[in-house]
Amino acid sequence: MTGRDDFYIGYAPLPPSIRRFLLWFVPLLVLAVLGLAMIAPSLHFEQANSGKIVGAKVFEGFLVAEPAPHLLVPDAAKNNFTVYPLSGTNKRSPLPKIMEQAGQWVKLNGILISRNHYGMLAARSAEPIAAPAGAVSLPDQSVSLGKFAIAGEIVDGKCYPGIMKPGRTKTHRACAIRCISGGVPPVFRAQNQSGQALYFLLSDTQGKAVNDRILSLVADPIQITGNVIQYGNTFILKADPETYERLPA
Repeated sequence: MTGRDDFYIGYAPLPPSIRRFLLWFVPLLVLAVLGLAMIAPSLHFEQANSGKIVGAKVFEGFLVAEPAPHLLVPDAAKNNFTVYPLSGTNKRSPLPKIMEQAGQWVKLNGILISRNHYGMLAARSAEPIAAPAGAVSLPDQSVSLGKFAIAGEIVDGKCYPGIMKPGRTKTHRACAIRCISGGVPPVFRAQNQSGQALYFLLSDTQGKAVNDRILSLVADPIQITGNVIQYGNTFILKADPETYERLPA
């Protein structure tokens, strides 16, 4: 018979027309899958982020309440200290019985969450310890780098590093507002000219918390003009929240 359609039978040779179709369709399908794998992370950047819950950790350091709860952990090798912003195990600041020990050296038990070079601790408990020799002046080791105008976004310091994905932009706005209003440290995320993420703890000009004064700007592109303080392995950006400027989306 002539003019009939090719029909594939499992025990028979593959019809020529189907063979020709598969010869171009299969390579095209493979290229499409590879292309999608390359562009998907950039389209869904928060779903592909490197943030993760590292797990339970115990650190010995100096507990500080302002401008946001944080722990200063000495780094003898670098003659510096590492700053760990603190939250509770929920969407709030650390428990009062933990923060009552602010201004003291403590052994703190918490869950470490880390993304890039930013890490924070969800504090479970803390107990006072003796101050290490020569380390009592840690909170005073800060250097002013000058005044800068920096564009970026306010994120909540707990969800952004890996508790939730996406962890920033408008998709995460409601959750971020709830966290920050509950006392979770707000973090200002910016980028340098190389595209590397930079993180700043936020304070007003008096070094106080800004949480309740910046809720309307969370997750929006904004610019903050203020004094940048080098503080251990991180930065503090000091500015009056009334001067924060919303930028075009």
